[in-house]
Amino acid sequence: MFNKTNNTNGTSPATKPTSSAAPQRMASTSAPSILGRDLVITGDIKTDGEIQIDGRLDGNVTAGVVTIGEQGAVNGKIIAKSVHVRGKVSGKVDSNSVELAETANVQADLIQDQLIIANGAFFDGKCARKSAAPSPIKAAKKTA
Repeated sequence: MFNKTNNTNGTSPATKPTSSAAPQRMASTSAPSILGRDLVITGDIKTDGEIQIDGRLDGNVTAGVVTIGEQGAVNGKIIAKSVHVRGKVSGKVDSNSVELAETANVQADLIQDQLIIANGAFFDGKCARKSAAPSPIKAAKKTA
């Protein structure tokens, strides 16, 4: 990691990493926003990034990725590319991918393309696909 070289001509060693690569990598990925267990928010939250809710949100959330922790609860509409639920959700979920963990308690209507429900999860609501089925199901021909 650290190199000691006796370079007397004032030039930097060839193995020295360039500093321009690291800031670009860090700028493209950011840490998720986390709402702690003791936090109660009344209102809407909007972000393009990732959010983890361990407290309670009485309102709507729009984000890239939403994670509801085991102690978390959302009463409202969730719009995201991906939603992972381990806690409680009441309202509506509109997402490309919805995953309900075994500790999930969801009383909401789901609109999604991909749905994963773990054994033990509680789900009470309607679910519908965002996109049409890849090919229609054909009826079997009857032979008499």
